[in-house]
Amino acid sequence: MLAASTSGIFVESFDWSLYALMAPFLADQMFPGSSPVARLLGAYVVFAAGFLARPFGSFLMGRVTDVRGRRAGLTYSVSLMALGALLIAVAPSSSVIGWGAAVLIVIARLVQGIAMGGEVATAATYVVESAPESKRYRFGAFTYAGDALGALGATVVLAVLLSTMGADAVRDGGWRIAFFMAAALGLVALWIRRGAPESTVFVASQAVEVKTPVWPMVREHVPRMVLVFALTIGSTMGVYFGSIYLPQFAAHTGQISEEAAAAQHTVALGVLLLAMIASGFLADRYGPLALIRLGFTAAATLAVPLMLGLASGLLPYFVAASLFTLCIGLQLGVTPVTGARLFPVPIRAVALGIPAALAIALFGGTFPFLAEWFVDLGNLQWVPAYAGLGLAISALGSWLVTEKLLYSVDHMGGRGQSDPSVVGSAG
Repeated sequence: MLAASTSGIFVESFDWSLYALMAPFLADQMFPGSSPVARLLGAYVVFAAGFLARPFGSFLMGRVTDVRGRRAGLTYSVSLMALGALLIAVAPSSSVIGWGAAVLIVIARLVQGIAMGGEVATAATYVVESAPESKRYRFGAFTYAGDALGALGATVVLAVLLSTMGADAVRDGGWRIAFFMAAALGLVALWIRRGAPESTVFVASQAVEVKTPVWPMVREHVPRMVLVFALTIGSTMGVYFGSIYLPQFAAHTGQISEEAAAAQHTVALGVLLLAMIASGFLADRYGPLALIRLGFTAAATLAVPLMLGLASGLLPYFVAASLFTLCIGLQLGVTPVTGARLFPVPIRAVALGIPAALAIALFGGTFPFLAEWFVDLGNLQWVPAYAGLGLAISALGSWLVTEKLLYSVDHMGGRGQSDPSVVGSAG
């Protein structure tokens, strides 16, 4: 179970992060135009466009998961992700087919957006329903640690390509190697997921003869979906700033080169990974809400001071980046599983996936583009301020979630039941 959920999260994070990291290198080949800035912005627009497909993917893949089963959702999503990576790897350059190159990249990113739209909610749903009760959050933390591992893996691949081939060779087509690797990893994850057992909770819910209509139940849970939206705003902005864009932000400060920042960034991603895993163990002992509230509040408070310290040269890159990813990791390891518990079995994947995907599309997918725009306007300090604002919204939302809102999956009927209390919980 753990291998199935974690392998897919790793592959999809690897693929998604890879495009963001490779955008500055593939832009010259795949996007027409005479201006390097315009080509880079074009690459980031396509990065954001992939997020536009995520809400649709959440609905589509969420319905597949809620109707056909958790395993079906897991296998379909990773298959689409691998297909998108392969299309990017083999797409002809703009010098061969002109704007057709950019069109192929857009299509690939839309396919991957559909896959990612269903992945987060499906994996969280699968963990909630399949993990042992006393180890639910640590299982979830290991699963979503695959997200950090995927970003770390993409960063390592970029660093290796740069060190062995050089930046010019990577721009001249070396970036394709990374996307071939992503497609191959997707096939491995597909093989693992095809052998995963179905959620027993889902099987039991399908055996219930009288089923509650789905859409009235979704409407009933709209306030909880709003809470998921609020929690995801800061989470996605923190992830895309802290794990993806930060090396480029550091390069803009003039204190460190992007190549050196990318190499040191592995330390920050290692801290993110350890913080996520630790948060899972702590949440199983003390409850998830304390970790979620602490992580969001600390990240919102420290975002601007840490980045100003980096920009002024007072803080080394690996210190500023590691402290920021530590705060992000405290909530990231447990927020998805907690979000899944806000909804009953028949609508769990859809009700969690749609608001999360909308927030990710609006605030995560657009983050690198807006950050580059802020820098182009000469307002570098706006980047951490914008991230801090999103994190503050999530910090506020985290205080509106209580244990009484969470559904039990350990004694399920068809709809589930809210927990009257949770031993050792924080809330």
